[in-house]
Parts: sequence; C-alpha cells; structure tokens
Amino acid sequence: MKNNKWEKKLQKYKNRKRNFLIKNEKCKFLKLKKVFRPIIRSGLFIQRKINGFSVEIMNEKSAFHNKPIIFVVTHIGKWDFEIVNEQIQEQFYVIAADYKNLSRGLNGIILKANGIVYVDERDKADKMNTKEIMIRLLRCGANIMIFPEGTWNLSENSIVNDIAYGAVYSAIETGASICPIAIEQYDKRFVINMGKTIEVTGKNINKKKLNCELRDMLATLKWQIWEREGLKKRSDISDDYWKNFIEQRRREWKEYSLREQIINTYIPEEKRQYWLTQIELKTKNIPTWLEILKNEEGLGWMTNDNL
Repeated sequence: MKNNKWEKKLQKYKNRKRNFLIKNEKCKFLKLKKVFRPIIRSGLFIQRKINGFSVEIMNEKSAFHNKPIIFVVTHIGKWDFEIVNEQIQEQFYVIAADYKNLSRGLNGIILKANGIVYVDERDKADKMNTKEIMIRLLRCGANIMIFPEGTWNLSENSIVNDIAYGAVYSAIETGASICPIAIEQYDKRFVINMGKTIEVTGKNINKKKLNCELRDMLATLKWQIWEREGLKKRSDISDDYWKNFIEQRRREWKEYSLREQIINTYIPEEKRQYWLTQIELKTKNIPTWLEILKNEEGLGWMTNDNL
C-alpha cells in the first residue's frame, strides 16, 4: 500500500516534468536558489562536524569560466553528495533517482531548496525528459551535478563503473563545461580529487569516445587518491573484507536497497547477459553485491527485465 502511494506521487512528479517541457515553461527560482546556497553549505558544514567527518582536498579547486558546469562525481556511499556539496561554492541542481527516500521529510525540503531533478530509471520516457530538463537548466545558466555510475560503486575491482551518457550528451548540446570529481571514504575521513574541466565545443563530437575519456579521467582521479594513501599488504586484508565493506555502506543508510545496483546503475547489455549466464551456471563470476542480493532475495526476479 505504501509503495502504491509513492508510485502515485512519483507519477505526479513525472507528469509535472513532462508538462514543463510541453508548455516550454521558464526555469524558476534560479536567483533565489543562489541566495540559499551559502545557507545550505553552512548547514552541511555543521552536519559534517556533528558526524565527526573530516575532508581533505587533494588539489586546488578548478577555475570556472562564466559558463554552466556539469559536476560529474564518483559514487561510493551515502555521504558522497553531502561532502562534495559542501565544498562547491556554485549553486547546482543534482540529478537523483531515489524519489521515495530523498523527497520526504527535512532532507526533501533541503534538496528542493538546493535544486534537484528526480529521474525514474525504470521509465525510458522519463529518462529522456530528464535529459531535456538538464539541457533546459544549463541553457538558463544553471549548473548540474550528476553521479553517472547511477548508484554506489560496490565493485571489488572496477575503479569506476560504466557511466551513462547524460553528462556528455548535455555538454555537447549546450557547450557546458564538465568538471570531473572523485571521492573516497576512509571511515570518517573523506578525500576529494577534483580534475581539470573538460571544455566541449561543437556538436560533431564522438559521444562514445568523450564518455570513455570522462570515465578514464574519473578513474585516474580516484587512482591518484589510492596512490596517495599508499600500499597495503595482501596478508592484512581479510577474505571477507569486501562483504564487510558492503555491509558497512548499507548500515549508513537503512533505506538503501541492493536492487538499486541493478535498477539505477548503467550496465551495458553484454555485461547484464554475462551475469545472467553466470547465475544460471552457478559460478562465482559475479560481483559480491550481486551474490549477496541473490542469497537474500533468491533468483526468481532476476530476469532479463529486472537485470
């Protein structure tokens, strides 16, 4: 019953987005959101101090050149958004998928004041509408923040998961700058590595190539964080380290569902098919998070439509 309630609310929200585009409405409250920006950052600073979190910035923040920016951020846990948000002076709209858990309560009010566009990753039409709204906002002079991996990267060996084309597509269409940002969490210590902005000029750009370059850039930024942290001995890492790591992340946000790894993450079709085959063959050649999900919820729902 509760899910039906939230599905109805989400549908109303998607209808408003569609009508915004159909009626060619103007972007509203952009100046007001810029006024709120220092207040939101101060609130995030207080929240971080209460939680006992510390932040280290590896390099000087990128210089922006009086044009819209798409902040493209890696994603490893619940606190990524809050931590990165506090460090950015510019006002921006964040693109987020978890409407049910993010839009309610005080968090929902703060996110609305910040600027947020929710997307239903299960709905192709809504995903397309979201892209068009991103373009509309950028053309109005607003900035965007996107987590292109879709949800937390819980892979043991993928520095950055496959990323969707939304950021690259929007940059090509509008000429906005792309600012890649990598973040890592070490218990209560966060490290941020902000890369140089990517300037996109002209629409005859190879979208696939640029997306690969962006992913490589994000991976390099994250690798630089790892290099800075130094090496660890394999003997010091327990066999169940990664399962414990995943459980720690899940405890940070009780509303988080491992199904989001499938619903919200951009997974190329060939990889989806490979995982399905490995599940059918009962091999161990699947990610740890998928193994945990399989053990918790069984195999019944793991069809081509869901995976």
